[in-house]
Amino acid sequence: MAYHVGDNGVRSATAIYALAKAAVGQISAIFTDANSCYHLAFQRIGAPEPHQQTKAQTHLIEASDASFRDMLARFNRRTKRASKTQNMLEITLDIFLARKRPQSPG
Repeated sequence: MAYHVGDNGVRSATAIYALAKAAVGQISAIFTDANSCYHLAFQRIGAPEPHQQTKAQTHLIEASDASFRDMLARFNRRTKRASKTQNMLEITLDIFLARKRPQSPG
């Protein structure tokens, strides 16, 4: 799993691509929503994988994003309950994802 805290721009799209590639190695296909920054980013870096813009393959990720906003006040767009610095957002995600990962028995 990889994540990047940033805006919806080309720089963020390039960063998440690099992080995902480092996490899984070989990528066979890329599925994104219709945000044009992905198409531009993958063109600029010359990503060899086929890229498809579709809701069918991204709805689970969108549901996870909604769950983050629901469960973690820091990600609720209108909240003033918690710090929203990038460092605190990354720490919160690291802790949350580490606790949500299934543990191997034994």
